[in-house]
Amino acid sequence: MYKFATAIGIEIGRTGINYGVVRQDGAVLWHNRIRYSRQRNKAAVLRKLFDVLDDVLAYAAEQGINPLCIGIGSPGFVDLNTGYVRGVALHIRDWIDIPLAAIVQEKTGYPVFVDNDATLQGYAEWMFGVARNVDDVIFITLRTGIGGAIIINKKLYRGNNNTSGEFGQMTINFKGPKNKWGGRGSLESYASSKVLVEKYNKKIRQQGDPSRVVSSAIPVFERFKDGEREAMEVVEENARFVGIGLGNLVNIFSPSLIVVGGGMSQAGDPYIELIRKATLENSIPFCQEGLKVLPAQLQYDAGFIGAGHFALSMLDGKIP
Repeated sequence: MYKFATAIGIEIGRTGINYGVVRQDGAVLWHNRIRYSRQRNKAAVLRKLFDVLDDVLAYAAEQGINPLCIGIGSPGFVDLNTGYVRGVALHIRDWIDIPLAAIVQEKTGYPVFVDNDATLQGYAEWMFGVARNVDDVIFITLRTGIGGAIIINKKLYRGNNNTSGEFGQMTINFKGPKNKWGGRGSLESYASSKVLVEKYNKKIRQQGDPSRVVSSAIPVFERFKDGEREAMEVVEENARFVGIGLGNLVNIFSPSLIVVGGGMSQAGDPYIELIRKATLENSIPFCQEGLKVLPAQLQYDAGFIGAGHFALSMLDGKIP
């Protein structure tokens, strides 16, 4: 595949859809974002996806760009061979049993390839971001749900049925709360952004000041940077839980780099340093030799960049 070949990359995210025109060498020729309405079910998200396709195809025609294919990063488990989304998504109701590649191909006429969103974020960071040229990488995405990707010996590890990287379902307390899959005490139930917000608001309500209650993790991290006691307590606890999970992964895979992605990774260096410290405290010294823990570089662009490059690779007969 020549380096100026282009594809449309799309990431179906938590609050909206990120998309763009991506070149084989990782260059982004154009990108945009569309937010969901209040309704977040399968039908509503597919309507937004069709709006995205109309927008990006109109841009490509206007600019004389001829994309070769379309890549889509979707939440949930995906059949890599057929582009069929088996499910599920925490934030989209009924996001299950969707022949997504076939739906989009029928609308556009382009070859369409679909993969898990977190996998494609990690793939993009490894190909074009902070993990470029690193042989063994763990990528973790911290957000409402926790997932990730694994690179072993310069190859994306997919596991059985393309289902690897579900780091959020790792048990870190066998007496903890049950999750949707029947397990107990998962990392996600202790360290997601949703749980961080819930714990912070509980502390604030106990203080009797409902005006300081928050609806997202962003103001919690801002108050953490400002030194607010309640914010510091919940953020430091969150980083300890993340470090326990990552420490387990270090002991199993012994990577040379951990990349922290997702919205929470943008909280800044002090938060990443807390995670790094907790990871080292919870892993074997021999397994952590030379280990670096860094924030993702591509941030919100990683998903659609990874999707575009993934699609070009699949079109070329190469499964990333």
